[in-house]
Amino acid sequence: MGAFDSVLGGLLASGMGGRSARGPAFAASAMAPAAMSRGGFKQTAGMAALGYLAYKAYQDMKARDPASVQAPTVHLQGRSATGDGPSLGDRLGDLLSRGPAPEMPSASLGDEKAMLLIRAMVAAANADGVISPQERQAILSKLDAAGAGPEERRAVERELADPPSIDDIVRQVNDPEMAEQVYIASEVAVGADSPAGESYLRYLADRLHLTPEQIIDLRVA
Repeated sequence: MGAFDSVLGGLLASGMGGRSARGPAFAASAMAPAAMSRGGFKQTAGMAALGYLAYKAYQDMKARDPASVQAPTVHLQGRSATGDGPSLGDRLGDLLSRGPAPEMPSASLGDEKAMLLIRAMVAAANADGVISPQERQAILSKLDAAGAGPEERRAVERELADPPSIDDIVRQVNDPEMAEQVYIASEVAVGADSPAGESYLRYLADRLHLTPEQIIDLRVA
């Protein structure tokens, strides 16, 4: 697994350094194909890899400091965007009690894809126009916890200092699977009670040409 994969997993699992409580709801899941089938989640290789990165980081965080990781019970009570079914966070979090995920050697996204998703998370976190110094420090602390080296830390620091625009992100998305990954990573980075964040997600979904049905299925919480 590459260094940027680990950084991405840490940011997903922590909800962008605690900025969003959606992270644990996404990460607290066993990504075994059989379990995913039982949970009714439409699995693709790309989404399984993204979920696995978050899950592995979540488990690593829990092993290092159990008191710092809380089960996402509140967020697992949410419904889908239409209110007629469980959200993605519900379905993923429900798998927490089904045992650990198996090793997935092919889960690596590669540095280029992982960095794009990290940039997407930074752009989404900046939807309200500011990432405070305290938030920036919290995000960077998760990089240390994820085992980021100096190069990875500098790369993320550059993005935090000058967050990318939505145009920067969208122009690098070249297939439907990547569009779904960018959307989920962005949603994990946005606070559930952030009007600016929700507006950003709606605009992002439109730019990524996601259908209303896809958005419902991809809703984290």
